[in-house]
Amino acid sequence: MLIDCVLMCGGFGSRLKPFTYLIPKPFLTSNNISPFDYTLKNISNYNNITKIFVTTYYKSKLVKKIIQKKINKISNLTIINEEKPLGTAGSLKTIIKKSNAKYLLVINGDIFSKVNYKKLIEEHIKSKKDLTVCIKDYDIKIPYAVLIKNKKKDISFKEKPVIKKKINVGIYVLNTNFLKDFFKKNKDDFVGMDKVLKNTKKINVYEIGNKWIDIGHINDFKKAFNEIKNW
Repeated sequence: MLIDCVLMCGGFGSRLKPFTYLIPKPFLTSNNISPFDYTLKNISNYNNITKIFVTTYYKSKLVKKIIQKKINKISNLTIINEEKPLGTAGSLKTIIKKSNAKYLLVINGDIFSKVNYKKLIEEHIKSKKDLTVCIKDYDIKIPYAVLIKNKKKDISFKEKPVIKKKINVGIYVLNTNFLKDFFKKNKDDFVGMDKVLKNTKKINVYEIGNKWIDIGHINDFKKAFNEIKNW
């Protein structure tokens, strides 16, 4: 069973400026470790991964210098540089040409997550779907009273409600044959993962639990500092 991993590290990090003016999000450190290194550490526990591809665009020269030091220790690490922004899935067109794997594990580079990747991939294979999307519970806290109107048009207010949702956490397992068929039909260079998801009904979902933080905002970056040390 051949599995390759893709770490998406090409984004601009716009939501976390000014920090990302100097260093892209995947390489900012919290508790002396970056999301990139944290993910590398976790996937290294899963022996079936044959190649690790890292996509770059924003500050690609700096990112290459950072990663080059790791290539000396991790022989199966390959940099895929985007000459122009390709979206959250566009680089997969290049990667599937360089991969002999049956499955791709795709992970956003700017997240801290403690996932059992072995179990995730086993569940994907068992599902016989084109792709698996990882999800988790997420509470949206509204800091205001919210108007509620029932069928009788009675009006009331609920003070600072919490709305519970399932969110996409930016971790996927995809069949490479499915991706090859997808890119034969879709010739655009810029491709979002949302477009890939819309092109199949054979989607599996996998709940990862609560050990996940996207450091897209400063509050989440601070949250990571306090939480990941206890994982």
